[in-house]
Amino acid sequence: MGTGSDPKRGDSATMQAPLPVELQGQIGQRLREAYIELINEPVPDRFVALLQQLKQREEESKEDSRDEK
Repeated sequence: MGTGSDPKRGDSATMQAPLPVELQGQIGQRLREAYIELINEPVPDRFVALLQQLKQREEESKEDSRDEK
């Protein structure tokens, strides 16, 4: 057969011991801090402009469909 490892057995190169609970907690805390920092950043002006264009097109589309009835 092939030279690949048996997926049922697992490959010793990819098997990792679980991280200690303390380290998991530190990683979780850092991820939460990064997420909070990210969500508090302002939305770039280009995105705001694109959203406004989309909203305007949706409103125009609704008006057109009402006029057709």
